[in-house]
Amino acid sequence: MNKQQISGQQFFFIIFVSITCLTFFSVPNQLASQVKQDLWLSMVLGTLIDVYVAFLLAKLGSQHPGQTLVQYSNSVLGKALGKLAGLCFLLFFLMVLITSMWVYCDFLSRSLLPETPQLALSITMTVCAGLATWFGIEAIARLSQLIGVLILITSIILFLSSIPYVHLPHLLPQLEDGWMPAIRGSIYPGSWFGICITMGMLMPHMTNPSRIFRVKSSAVVLGSFIMTLYLLYSIAVMGPDMAGRFENPIYVFSRITQIIIFERVEVLLLLIFISGSFITISVLYHSLTEGCAQFFGTTTARKWILPLGFVILLSPTLPFGQESPFVTKYLGLWFPFIALSIEGGLTTLLYIVSMIRAARQ
Repeated sequence: MNKQQISGQQFFFIIFVSITCLTFFSVPNQLASQVKQDLWLSMVLGTLIDVYVAFLLAKLGSQHPGQTLVQYSNSVLGKALGKLAGLCFLLFFLMVLITSMWVYCDFLSRSLLPETPQLALSITMTVCAGLATWFGIEAIARLSQLIGVLILITSIILFLSSIPYVHLPHLLPQLEDGWMPAIRGSIYPGSWFGICITMGMLMPHMTNPSRIFRVKSSAVVLGSFIMTLYLLYSIAVMGPDMAGRFENPIYVFSRITQIIIFERVEVLLLLIFISGSFITISVLYHSLTEGCAQFFGTTTARKWILPLGFVILLSPTLPFGQESPFVTKYLGLWFPFIALSIEGGLTTLLYIVSMIRAARQ
């Protein structure tokens, strides 16, 4: 099941693309409205959370070479508790997939494709991600290299072209309300960045797994830096109050600016981040199917693509609108709490127990 291999560079771009696209669709409104010009600190703290999780997973992976997160949970915690931990990881992957698909479809239907049914958007993305999962992680990794380079080049050009629109006083004063709003705000990027615990499923596929911590940390730092610039540019161009009123200030910022002769920058930016979302969803899909195969002992992960696909594509049918109290509480409180409990809490437990077991031997 672990025959396909990916290089360190390919793994770098998988994580980089995931960080940037998760931030684009999920984080901007929560940070811009609550933390405003101090959001850079929230992004830094969120990055440190993910680097910490990457350290734990790198250590666990090196102690259990060739095994995924689901597999070595049994080795560390024993059969019963290990199965429970593995089930928690799988349910978390499924929850993230459903949440990501819902956010993705809801945003596109209200910003770019208002006449297109959300279910059509979900079916299209699920079918494409399912095919990518069928072909394996190598195909996903190769495509991530192309999309990652496009994100980098487009972002650099957009930043340089937008300098005339920047009004630096909009970024002042710093820490006007103290440190606590920025610290509290760090749970949003921290919880979404931490979704990259998929590295625990990808580590056995790497040609040189000993470099995974350095590669993962570099990708997270670069992705976080790029998206922090997007958020700060949005505030510097529109002002903190106006940026905080929009659901996605990065998207609005791209509509205000232009790249050389191109005026509809937001369409180009959306197409690139939609492609990046395909990579993110495909990696989660692959991790979930492979984990299910290992958890239930099936001969191939491909058997899980179709049944799980039906669950994922139905996510837009959930009876909740963007403005509903349930969505506000879920995205603002429940999801960050559950995500950090799994990403940071459960992985820390695995690491501590693994260290105790190693010390006793």
